Amino acid sequence: MKYVLGIDSGGTKYLVRACTQDGEPLASYTGRPAGHYRFEYAEVLRRVNDNIDQCLARFGGKRQDCACLVCGTTGLDSQRDQRVVDEIYGGLPGFSCPVLCVNDAQVAQFAVTGGIGAVVIAGTGSIAFGRNEKGQTARCGGWPPCIFGDDGSGTWIARKALYHMSLLLDHRVQPSPLSSLLDQELHIEKSEDLIGICIDIEHNCWHDPGLTQLVDRAAEQGDAYAEEILRDAARHTFALGDAVIRQLELYKLPTFRIGAWGSAIVKSRLHFTGFRNRVLEKYSNADVRIAQEDAAMGACRIAMTYLETGTY
Repeated sequence: MKYVLGIDSGGTKYLVRACTQDGEPLASYTGRPAGHYRFEYAEVLRRVNDNIDQCLARFGGKRQDCACLVCGTTGLDSQRDQRVVDEIYGGLPGFSCPVLCVNDAQVAQFAVTGGIGAVVIAGTGSIAFGRNEKGQTARCGGWPPCIFGDDGSGTWIARKALYHMSLLLDHRVQPSPLSSLLDQELHIEKSEDLIGICIDIEHNCWHDPGLTQLVDRAAEQGDAYAEEILRDAARHTFALGDAVIRQLELYKLPTFRIGAWGSAIVKSRLHFTGFRNRVLEKYSNADVRIAQEDAAMGACRIAMTYLETGTY
């Protein structure tokens, strides 16, 4: 039986989906991450092959029966990245089908818009991507955090929350619901505690315990600083999406879709509402939505479109 394979290769998980060429789900598997920028080449190959085989085993699929494979991966930001990822997936044994490798923002965009429109992603990092009816694409954001390139993201919100703790320790603000929730989670009683967290962040060995959710909870309790963080996050995520909308002239369509993606925005009522309101205030013809499918399904839909039209 012929099938298509869609992959969402993220920083923390690797999701594989198999569907019929008509879009009927066959199987899915969530496995170990396999980012080309995180592991040695041989280890990436081991993880990719294992994740794919685990998915195929769930419906008895064979590699030679795959009609098209599409992988959306984080960290695909340059020609060098493209060459490395193409080599990994294009050289997988047993596959003789077309293999397409794209940035993970592209599969998210397809999942939420169906191919034409824009998506703003605010998860660990932030980025916007879009495609118009002419097939032209544009992206905005996705820069390293060291130059504030993750504005509006979960990481950005977490750092803003920690900055609030520095203000409290300096006696520049009064205790609040946000500082109370942060103290309960992180046990920050003195400056050395916060400095230790900052050192861990600088050395990329700090595990964020979900500070974006704490900011959301504090904002729901009326914490003024938490509300300000989320309003500012919405301003940034709107700016990312707006840049893509303008570059692609999506606003000239009778109606255009723009989606929100990533837990820092879709799981935050204040963030998403602020983002949506800003979009609709400027573009009354915008259809602002949250995806009902995951990115691996978006990759499957790209594969189906490619088989039908020769492009995507």
